[in-house]
Amino acid sequence: MKKFMKFISIIIIIAMLLLMAASCGNKDSGGDDKINNDNPSANGTGTGNSDGQEDNTENTEDAKIDVRAVLDTLPSVDYEGYEFRIWLSNRFNATLEARQAPELNDVGEIYEIGDPVNDALYKRDRLIEEKYNIIIKYTIYNEAGPVYQNCNKSIKAGDDSFDYAMDMMMELAKPLAQGGLLIDFNKIPNIDLSNEWWSKYAVRDLTIDGKFFFPTGDITARYPGSQYLMLFNKNLFLDMGLDYPYQAVLDGNWTLDALFELTKGATRDLNGDGILKKTDDFFGLVVETMTPLCFLRSCGEGLTKIVDGNPVFNITNDRTIEIMEKLASVWADPYYVYYPNGYQTYDEVPIFKEDRALFVTQTGTNTSLYKDMESDFGIVPLPKYDANQTEYYSHCQPWGSAAVCVPVTTQNTDRTGMIIEAMAAGGRYTSTPAAYEITLKTKYARDEESEKMLDIICDGSCYDFAHIYDWGTIYSSFCSTVAKGDSFVSKFESIEGKAQAAIEKTIDAFANAD
Repeated sequence: MKKFMKFISIIIIIAMLLLMAASCGNKDSGGDDKINNDNPSANGTGTGNSDGQEDNTENTEDAKIDVRAVLDTLPSVDYEGYEFRIWLSNRFNATLEARQAPELNDVGEIYEIGDPVNDALYKRDRLIEEKYNIIIKYTIYNEAGPVYQNCNKSIKAGDDSFDYAMDMMMELAKPLAQGGLLIDFNKIPNIDLSNEWWSKYAVRDLTIDGKFFFPTGDITARYPGSQYLMLFNKNLFLDMGLDYPYQAVLDGNWTLDALFELTKGATRDLNGDGILKKTDDFFGLVVETMTPLCFLRSCGEGLTKIVDGNPVFNITNDRTIEIMEKLASVWADPYYVYYPNGYQTYDEVPIFKEDRALFVTQTGTNTSLYKDMESDFGIVPLPKYDANQTEYYSHCQPWGSAAVCVPVTTQNTDRTGMIIEAMAAGGRYTSTPAAYEITLKTKYARDEESEKMLDIICDGSCYDFAHIYDWGTIYSSFCSTVAKGDSFVSKFESIEGKAQAAIEKTIDAFANAD
């Protein structure tokens, strides 16, 4: 009944806020260098003026009422000045996770630097510090590797050194969960994973034996940009007399065939040497190394699926085989797809920026790599397999998605859960709008249609355990096999035994976790 009343309260508040808005007319390195700030506001800059007072402009006040109203629906507890300690890194495209070091005036006071995400995170934390009488202290590393190394060392030593850590699923949550060093998120008091500020897609796709160690959502500013998508060069579309693909998406006709018909028709050997080169020629589609898996997911299948609560391999069903064979046949022809030379070489970036590609595939946050591109670009989801598929699916990158990790050494799970829930709820109305509405939709997405596409992309979020764990090299082998234009079914037969042993080891580790 209490949950029901809380839900009703939130709905009423949101409805009131919408009416108010309408009346206003607006809508891994081994390095261990870190920033370790004791001042609760020293990792970011305030939403107030240099004298520490809140800005009384109408827009700031509306935003303040919004997030405060939501936080007011959560329980209030006085934690008597407790120092709440968070470990994370600031490695993700420079800024989108942790608040940056402050800009100071001559007397050492903090003021805004004008970065929407930075200022939103600062505001969220100030409100939570006020509500719960705590001091939030961040230990911020430059890379994710040292976050894991220090978490692993601390937990194994039995130290109560941090309240939660948050970083890449692959480099932090995965090894800590596998080692039995984390508390099952379902068992932490005061957290309700059914709330809208937690990713229901991560819960759906990344739960093993009823245990969940990969929580993400509005608690992290990385979440709105973790989905995989496509950019297209609008200037080139106009020059070539092509219709933008927006309407095809809305009509449900944005399919693999529709995409590859465009890409093969566009690719050209500009210098006539008979060889397509990244430095000289024009491509219909340039991609990253992980794109084969992202296309498989966009077609509604994956390398794994959850059956009876546990992940199983999803390689030999007829639909998956059909999709994999189609992808392999396309990758075998360079006139359909340009594939990079290696992992994270970013070959695709200069090609697209130089107007030598019609499409490029990217993770949402990586649209920042094109912020200085002269030609306009649009955003669309990856295509469906065919028009019979009812939804567009967007694979969320486990290196782009940050997971919340609560160590088994936690002394007070009630307090930890209370603060984590509040940070996630507060993030939904501060840092998520800043990252999604301002950064992704305004700074990088350059038209209203792309904004609609981003909504479709986020609504179709999905994950695949195989990308996180790469059991028996199933993920990496799949991508490299498709890149060669070969059948993955044959390759899977050669690694199935090793992959099955690895997946069973993970399932056993989760089963034995507290």
